[in-house]
Amino acid sequence: MLFKHRKKTNQQEENTQKIIKQESAEFQVVDACEQMIDAAREFEAAREEYAQVTNYLTDIERMENMKDPDKKLMCDAAASIAQLERKRSEFLKTENKISDSQYVQMQELEAEIPRAIKRLEKNERNLDAINRDLRFLESEKMELDIEKDEAVAAQKKVRIYAVFVIAFFVTVVVLCMTLRFQLDVDTTVFTFVGAIIAAFAGTFVFYSYQEQQRQIRSCNVNKNRAIVLENRVKIKYVNVKNTIDYTYEKYHIKNSKELIYIYEQYLLAVKEKERFRQTNEDLEYNSKKLLRVLQTNDFYDARVWLNYTNAIVDHREMVELKHELIGRRQKLRGRMKYNIEAVTGLRREILSHREQVGDKINEINRILNKIAELNMELEYED
Repeated sequence: MLFKHRKKTNQQEENTQKIIKQESAEFQVVDACEQMIDAAREFEAAREEYAQVTNYLTDIERMENMKDPDKKLMCDAAASIAQLERKRSEFLKTENKISDSQYVQMQELEAEIPRAIKRLEKNERNLDAINRDLRFLESEKMELDIEKDEAVAAQKKVRIYAVFVIAFFVTVVVLCMTLRFQLDVDTTVFTFVGAIIAAFAGTFVFYSYQEQQRQIRSCNVNKNRAIVLENRVKIKYVNVKNTIDYTYEKYHIKNSKELIYIYEQYLLAVKEKERFRQTNEDLEYNSKKLLRVLQTNDFYDARVWLNYTNAIVDHREMVELKHELIGRRQKLRGRMKYNIEAVTGLRREILSHREQVGDKINEINRILNKIAELNMELEYED
């Protein structure tokens, strides 16, 4: 009966393990799908900005290859604009609380700054939450290791108890046989009582051992689950951290509060500069002349060069601007490559568990097909 019960218990445990594995597979696939969607969105955002930066670099090449008459018109207009801008800056110098380069950048990216601030604040909050999750998962793994070690130690004690039970039963049997055969004493009752005690003690030892074994298996399953979660969270961490670091470098800031401050100061400066601009007919005239020349030569974004007239006039500043754009493009390419690798790895993992997710298979197939349509390849060369 004892062995039959043990066999039944093992069968129940095997069924339980199958259910746990199925739930774990479903959890992994659903979580991987969410991560893959996030990575695809990051890739698309980086690809769009990559194309924009590439267009700016193409405009620089157009500028370098312009015909002499157009180039002279462009340089003359740019020199006039730069001179007028310096006069305007002097007029507002006492009021400026941000540098000229910060003002130019805010002016160039004015439309996207409010969204960039919201995204940066959200990413900073997400990064804090991810760090808390990583600390929690690390703590959980340590607790599971401690629980497992305690269960292993308890198993060792149970083995010692088992030896004592066997020794006790053997001692009782030997003593009873000695009394019966040498002293002709009826030891049936003693033998029966000893057997009952040994049986109860053995049953207790067996179930204690099984309980500790179950605890060890449970710790292993939970630790594996924690490791899977930790790996997912680490992917999120790398993605969010890369996005935040790129934003910090792009805007030359240390945190979102600094970006908010710069943007607020920019808005104040805009009001003053706009008032001054309206009275400056020469600046308006030369700006239109510069735009006409650039538009005639099919520039991607002619208006943005109104903010970089110094670079048009000064070759050194143009070289510096070109290097900055190349650096931004390389970092964007790195982000695209990382997300391609992330999607590839997650897709491989989803496919390895896809048959274990039951009625979610259609939704998962739809997500995989949607991702496949995005053409996530590095199409550009630096």
